[in-house]
Amino acid sequence: MNDVLIPLGLLLFIVFFVYAIIHTTRKQRMSKATVFRDFAKKNGLRYQEVDDGKAQGFARDFDGIGRFSSPSLGQVIPKDVVDGKLNISEAIFFRHSIRFSEGLAREWFVAGLTSDRTIAERCAVQFCRGLAEKGTMYLQDPVVKERKIGPFNLVVRAAGPSSAAKMLDENVLKQLADLAGRLSFRPEIQVRGKRIVAYLADRNATVDDVETLEKLFEFTKNAASV
Repeated sequence: MNDVLIPLGLLLFIVFFVYAIIHTTRKQRMSKATVFRDFAKKNGLRYQEVDDGKAQGFARDFDGIGRFSSPSLGQVIPKDVVDGKLNISEAIFFRHSIRFSEGLAREWFVAGLTSDRTIAERCAVQFCRGLAEKGTMYLQDPVVKERKIGPFNLVVRAAGPSSAAKMLDENVLKQLADLAGRLSFRPEIQVRGKRIVAYLADRNATVDDVETLEKLFEFTKNAASV
């Protein structure tokens, strides 16, 4: 009798375990979508469950978030896209996941806007609290400047100083550090001409509520103004 019950019990455990994982993953995905949907409704913006090309067009040349295919998954399309005019700025928000290799995946929660002036040709700003956070698997450009300001070690990456423009200015970096220090999460910035994006820098960080998405946009808008 035990010869039958033990394998049966093991099988039932495996089935239940797999179901629990699927159920939890689906619940988390629905929760994330709800945040973007509620944010769009609150601010009178357009919401799309799957990108129609607008997010891909906006993010096309950003490192990491502008990648829309992977060797194992094929084409990967941004989800939960919100766009429209917010606080006189053309804004866009989306959630995007990419797998770099087997077992190495990354999800981004992105807020972007288009400024009325050129911010910098091409650069990224990392807000690091430790040496490990400086390492990156997706930012392509070398480090052109580092400064310890408050709790952060600010790392500016660009092809050269001219590409980063005023993002290298001491006063600008101090203001960016001050803005980042007010957040409950660690941000990261990328700039391409008039376009700027900010997203949660930590790999396992997530947007759980509308307030977090609002703070991410506020940070993006203020960074563009600086």
